[in-house]
Order: sequence, then C-alpha cells, then structure tokens
Amino acid sequence: MTQFTVENSMEDMRKIPQLQEIAPYLLYSRDPDTSAFDSMPVAGVRNIGWSPEGMVKGINFLIHQFENGAKMYRLYTAEECKDDPQKEHVNVIRLIPEKVDTAKPYIVLAAGGGYNAVCSATEAYPTAVTFVQRRYQVFVLTYRVGEIGILPKPLEDLAAALRFIGRHSKEFSLNPDNYAVGGFSAGGNLITMWGTENAGYKAYGLPRPTALFPVYPVVDIKALEEHEKDREFIKIMLGEDYTQEALEKYNVAQHIGECYPPCYIVCGKDDTTVPCRNSEILKERLDALGTAAVLEEGEHAPHGFGDGTGTDVEGWPERAADFLEKVYSA
Repeated sequence: MTQFTVENSMEDMRKIPQLQEIAPYLLYSRDPDTSAFDSMPVAGVRNIGWSPEGMVKGINFLIHQFENGAKMYRLYTAEECKDDPQKEHVNVIRLIPEKVDTAKPYIVLAAGGGYNAVCSATEAYPTAVTFVQRRYQVFVLTYRVGEIGILPKPLEDLAAALRFIGRHSKEFSLNPDNYAVGGFSAGGNLITMWGTENAGYKAYGLPRPTALFPVYPVVDIKALEEHEKDREFIKIMLGEDYTQEALEKYNVAQHIGECYPPCYIVCGKDDTTVPCRNSEILKERLDALGTAAVLEEGEHAPHGFGDGTGTDVEGWPERAADFLEKVYSA
C-alpha cells in the first residue's frame, strides 16, 4: 500500500495512484494552478496553521478507504451543470466503516477555505478517521467556492448532498433523516447557517440535523463590518454591494432559535483568523435556549487545526462522537 509521509511534497499527494480521481478535491479551488503549493513539503503546512501529522493520517486513511470501496459521487446532472459549470465539481466522497451501524447518524463534513477553497485534506479527512472508526458513515463535501457573492450556492450544494444521500439511503444502509453536519471555518459558517430555519435546512425542505460540529466557525458576520479586512469575507459571501437585508438573513447570530440543533463547538483561543468570540456567542445562545451544547476552547490551537492533532484540543472528534451518541439516543 502507498504510504504518505511528512517527508513527501504536496505534489506527491496529488499523484497518489489510488486517489487520482479525487486529487483535484483534496485541496480544491477554482484556480487550476497548484504550482505555489506543489513544491511545499508536507511538513511546511505547519506554517499555515495546519497539522502535517493530522494531514498524513487523513491521506493514508483515504488511500485505505479507496482500496476498500470508497467512492466519489457527483451531485449534479449534466443538464443541471449547464446553468453553472462549477456544479461539475460539487461532490461527496463516501467513507465507510468496516461494519456499518445502521442505527447511527451519518455525518457530512465541510472543510473551510474562506469560500475560496475547500481544504478537505487538512480538515475533513483527518477528522473523518475517528468517526469512521466509531462506525459512522462519513460524506466529505466539496461545495462551490471562488466567486464574489457565493451565497446561497454552498447551501444549495449541502442540500443537494443530503438529497442525494436520501435517494440512496437503502443502498447506503442509513436513515436519511438522521444526520450530523460538521464544518471548519467557512465550512463552519456554512453548517451553522444550515442549522437556522430561515436560510438552512427548513428553507430547503429537509430534516433538521441531529447535531452540528462547528469548528472555529464564523457565526457573527455583522461584527466583521467593523474591520476593513474582515469586510472582504462578507463581500465573498454576499457580493460587493451587499444589502443589510442579505447580511441579516445570513448572520447566524441573529437566527439561533428554539429549533437550532445541538452543537459540539471547537476553537482555539489563539486563533487570529476567526476569533473564538464567534464560538462563544453560539454556545451562549444555545445555553439560554436550553439546547444541548459543548464548547471546547483550547488555549493553544491555531486556525486550521482540523482534527486537533498536536494542539490543546487533540482528540476532539472522539469527544464529539460521545456527544452525538448522547444526543441521538436521548
């Protein structure tokens, strides 16, 4: 079996034979030029805040999965892609336990990347290892990114993923109404929006998630207006000339209501990209509503830590799985 190590380069990762079909989606962006990344040694991703060890764990797990039946599924038909060619790249990759437990929820993971990229290799796959070992089926989502005013396209893609999984529920041996969604950074923003009734699951006519796992999520986008550099993120989400109506529609902090799903929230106090205050707001609102919520806030866990390997929150996916088991069996 191919072994991926911290001595490899990022280009080596893209050339792994078992992963050729999904290579563009390990670190997906609309820019096909990967030369800036390819020469970087895997060990060098630590400078970005990512964990090389976590990444290696996730890629070797993925190799094993594809040697044992894992598949990528595109979510839109050729006809549906005519109105937006980027839909061709929207997909889920199904990761399967050795023995499927049909009573367990399935889990969808959405990596972050500022809505300019989807960094599954560094966030979703390392995290998926624990959930699959705990006999959860995991679906890693690649959603549309890389344009100004991207919303609501990522929400549409998450809805498309859930509908696809629902249509194949018998084949996949799962209950389509019993699922959790985890997301990191912009992916955390996406999944916390999904938990709202006005812009998320209810707006798409889909079941409420059993639980959410927001990891260093952006929750209060209205607060970003105070800083010029942060306003750029709002423009990516809502467009150059966004309205206050749009800002309020997609501002999660304003829509955490009684039907909001239980949450296992993870962040690091030394995150200089997305302040932990976002996670704290979510926890405070859920506590006030009496909704089950845990906030795991590490002293030292930089933005991009993924599954937490090498940080103060190492092992959080195990604890999130424990939380999920309490929630769905309650």
